[in-house]
Amino acid sequence: MGKFVERLLGGPAGTVVTVEPDYIVINDGVSHSAVDEIAGVAAPERVLVIYDHDVPTGRPEAAAVLKKNLAFAERFGCQYIQAEGIGYQYMANEVVKPGEIVIGGGSHGSIFGAKGALGINVSVPELARVVETGRYSVVVPETEAVAVTGQLREGVSIMDAVLAFLAEKKELEKKAVEFYCPSLDQHQREVLCSMACITGAYTASVTEEDPKEERAFVLNLSTVEPMVMEPCESREAQKDARIHKRSSVEGLALRAGQIGGYTGGTIEELRKAAGMMEGRALARGFRLTVCPATSRDYIQAIDEGILAKFIDYGAQISAAGDHSVVVQGPGVMGPKERLITTGLYTFAGAMGCEDAEVYTGSVETVMAASACSRL
Repeated sequence: MGKFVERLLGGPAGTVVTVEPDYIVINDGVSHSAVDEIAGVAAPERVLVIYDHDVPTGRPEAAAVLKKNLAFAERFGCQYIQAEGIGYQYMANEVVKPGEIVIGGGSHGSIFGAKGALGINVSVPELARVVETGRYSVVVPETEAVAVTGQLREGVSIMDAVLAFLAEKKELEKKAVEFYCPSLDQHQREVLCSMACITGAYTASVTEEDPKEERAFVLNLSTVEPMVMEPCESREAQKDARIHKRSSVEGLALRAGQIGGYTGGTIEELRKAAGMMEGRALARGFRLTVCPATSRDYIQAIDEGILAKFIDYGAQISAAGDHSVVVQGPGVMGPKERLITTGLYTFAGAMGCEDAEVYTGSVETVMAASACSRL
């Protein structure tokens, strides 16, 4: 069995398999709802309860979720992780090893595919069942091979490349995506894998073997241009949000920008953003928020003087964590305001008021907008 997902699940595509995951993740994002359905925990040592979304809590409802999750972890003896930043990024950096299987209830567990591990996103009811039984059953999915060729041009990032890929690939629902991308570094591979599941794909991974005749799609980095993802009506409609070249909305007025997540808040992206401040000034009235992805990124950015540069530039610094959805608290948008963010959620209400407009773009796009208040 040559396919990554078939090797780790232990069966060819189309067969039913049952595995015991190495880690099961519950956080204060969508997956916390599973806690309400769980009656028992089969393997507490494999269940990680992570506080990484509403950090620090910006509303009473979020505080109630944290209290519930903490009580659950204490009751069943599960490891409780806080103050480490985005859980999946922290786990990719510090915890997960090649060949392991991770089950979670979020949208970006496929980030582990960049490390040779299998990250699977499941529904809340399925997550509850996995926690209770310690086992996960599934029909092994088909694999879609993608070859990543060429080199990114100046001013174009891996995030632009993945957005371009998402704009073209609409038939990946429930498939495993396997990327051949020898020219990409580890950070770029993590962005590639974690974003791929916006399509509805089952998971994503990286292969070191050129698929050649098996190639179903070629992503040529040298032809990629800066991209943006537009606002959409609801969380359910997010995977169908319109994605197009940034030039098609050139000149659109903006009120704020956000740099964060594994697409913007890692030390690699923070260094890039800091370099783009040279010779620029923050536009008058433009609000720029910087959210380091993990505590390690935060501390390293302090040590390298990066956060001081952001503060001198006029940005506000948030706690390390996943701030891609902020209903209340630092970074929220007011009525009819527009935000450009490296986060991947643009649905109505994701960043405050229902009528605020949220656009997704790369660090390069956010920093360019910060100097002129326009895309």
